[in-house]
Amino acid sequence: MRLDAQSCHQWSKLNQSIQDQLDCQSKVYLYPGLSYALYEICLGLHLKYSHKRKIVKQLGFGSHLQKIEIEMAKLGVRFKDSFEDEIAKEEKACLAYIHDIDDAVTGELYDHIETLKFVSASKIIRIHVAHHLLSIRKNFIKNLSEYDIVVGSLGPNHTLVFTGDKVSISTLGVGELSWNYERDWPMISELIKNEVTPSQTLIEEFENSLPPQLTPWFPKGRSKRIFDRSVVVLKDGDGSAFVDLLYEELNLEKKWPGDNQALESVSYCRWQNESWFKQSQSFDRTPEELRGLVLIDSSIINSTLMESINVVIQKMIQLSE
Repeated sequence: MRLDAQSCHQWSKLNQSIQDQLDCQSKVYLYPGLSYALYEICLGLHLKYSHKRKIVKQLGFGSHLQKIEIEMAKLGVRFKDSFEDEIAKEEKACLAYIHDIDDAVTGELYDHIETLKFVSASKIIRIHVAHHLLSIRKNFIKNLSEYDIVVGSLGPNHTLVFTGDKVSISTLGVGELSWNYERDWPMISELIKNEVTPSQTLIEEFENSLPPQLTPWFPKGRSKRIFDRSVVVLKDGDGSAFVDLLYEELNLEKKWPGDNQALESVSYCRWQNESWFKQSQSFDRTPEELRGLVLIDSSIINSTLMESINVVIQKMIQLSE
């Protein structure tokens, strides 16, 4: 026999344990994924400030707002790419400003300092989205301004939300989900403890020695990125096919899209996601570059990896003949 209900105490207990482990003064909320968190935050803000009908967004690659934009548009909330008026008028009309701190795919670090300066003296809520940064450094969550919200992904199924003193978010359904402290806390605690050490020298040396069939995604000397991955483009080929063959050559396990793994591509045949390709032009990229995009975790970059890559390239050449 069961009761068709969930205990909100389980979620509250998890939130308190997360706050204690991080030694964080701001409020912390656990959500089952980044898109879910953003949807509840945006909808909750709209319900509280229904007279504000605009959200300004500055995002990298990804579809984390794609469904949200559609549903919020039905409620009369428009998403814009920039502020269009003086701050006094924007403050009356703007529900929130959302920006990516780092790119969901490439790990590029974005500089939106000018926009943040523009809203700094206002009461516009700033939503900072960290896709990978919580695994690199955590100190940035301890200095939130009054109107800040930080949404930090720990993985595909766990996202933390931190709020400034003047922000009150409506927790619509998240507290009613099937949280279980005894089951969930050990995994969440390990995810929080997980620290990825950037490997800038290793990554740069690897990308400087690529065969002609591969080119670096980032220009040489580009430092505004998270150096936990090498980001390269396979010329005139599908990144998913390259990754599949490299998995076989290295005898590594391939996991589901979105899981933490050694090799990844954004090929349509793997993700069935057109949004990245539609976004490419706004980042001065082509759909062909996205098709050939390959990401390699720094943990598998060693002296023998390039040999395996060259073997795979030769296999692809033979298969295409």
